[in-house]
Amino acid sequence: MLSLSDLFTSLIVFVLLVLSLFWIFYFFDINHEIKKEGENELKLKEFPSVAVLIPTIYEGKRLRDTIENVKQTIYPNYKIYVVLNKSSTKETIKAAYTKGVKVIKAPFDGKARVMNYAIKNYINEKLLLVLDADTFIEKDLVTRLVYHFKNKKVAAVVSSVKVYKPKKVVEYLQYYEYLLSILARKALSKIGGLVIIHGAGSMFNIEILKKIGYFDDSNYTEDMEIGMRILTSGYKVESSVKALSYTVTPNTFRKLFKQRVRWFSGFFFNILKYRKTALDSKKNEIWKIALPFMLTSIFLSFFVIIGIAYTVIVFLLPVYSIISNTSITFFISYFTPHLSILSLNARIFLEITGAAIGIFSIIYSLTTIDHKFKVVKDFFGILGYMTFYSFFLSFIWLYSLSVLGKFKAGKLIWLPNISD
Repeated sequence: MLSLSDLFTSLIVFVLLVLSLFWIFYFFDINHEIKKEGENELKLKEFPSVAVLIPTIYEGKRLRDTIENVKQTIYPNYKIYVVLNKSSTKETIKAAYTKGVKVIKAPFDGKARVMNYAIKNYINEKLLLVLDADTFIEKDLVTRLVYHFKNKKVAAVVSSVKVYKPKKVVEYLQYYEYLLSILARKALSKIGGLVIIHGAGSMFNIEILKKIGYFDDSNYTEDMEIGMRILTSGYKVESSVKALSYTVTPNTFRKLFKQRVRWFSGFFFNILKYRKTALDSKKNEIWKIALPFMLTSIFLSFFVIIGIAYTVIVFLLPVYSIISNTSITFFISYFTPHLSILSLNARIFLEITGAAIGIFSIIYSLTTIDHKFKVVKDFFGILGYMTFYSFFLSFIWLYSLSVLGKFKAGKLIWLPNISD
């Protein structure tokens, strides 16, 4: 007869497999659509005006590189705006004053706040492209994003972000994370669950943005909050796989940890903020499916930590027994009852099946986005992503719950992504 822990383990295994298989089959389903969409995006018949808004605080010379990059776009009807924070450095201010750029000086700080200031007082275009000052875009990005606004219910479209010139191990781990998120982001947009409208090349319908109340300047993850507000207001958020942007990412694990704690705790913060609106919304029924699906996926990742911790403890017990001259039988009898959530057979089955499905999903995802494979480099990159990095992110999700209550909206200070 199966014990309670074995039944619990079997349930976890079953749910994980169902979620994994769901994504695989869904990826298959949208693959053809992605290719067709990529071709149609460049066949625009109308070219509505686009405001490219770059909020900046102390990026310095990098801001000028971003501006010059934007000027290479093939889209014929756009204008570049740079909005400076009150605390922007002299070097950043100097870089902002470039030919063909409208510079806006906001009398205060805060990313969402200065963007709202620019939209309310200076921008008259129909569409808004928000671009972080450390981000670069492909020449056809604006054109590809504009294509999606032929649907009047679309309030925002996000680009596919890649890591800009990774050099360190931590940057390469993020490189694979960003690549794999491209297809996942597309899948989420199809089921009405894409809530993160990142600042590395996302476009908004300005009329709808004004209608729902601009960006929330009291929220420390305004890109996530605006996504949830759009969906719960009955509008859509879409994703373009072929519209590529490149962003500078944290180059140390310490910076990455701080950034992800802000992101993940912000996710929970906004889920709590919109929990009633999301589940009661009659305008966007699919959100009732997407929200529980995302939460289930996140909380199941916590069990990854439990499983790995159990494996490490069992592995280290014999070593500790030898060093301390203590009978290992004592430790096994003490720990086993408390760490029986993942039994040996179930764990082995979970690890082998999960690894197989994970590897297949990763390879298929990279193939879909036209990734050029380099056997040795990709092998170690994917291995590091599936093992160490996945555990690292699972731990941050768990930690983010503990710090959720420490943020006070009235004391928010915006810093660029690279130092978050």
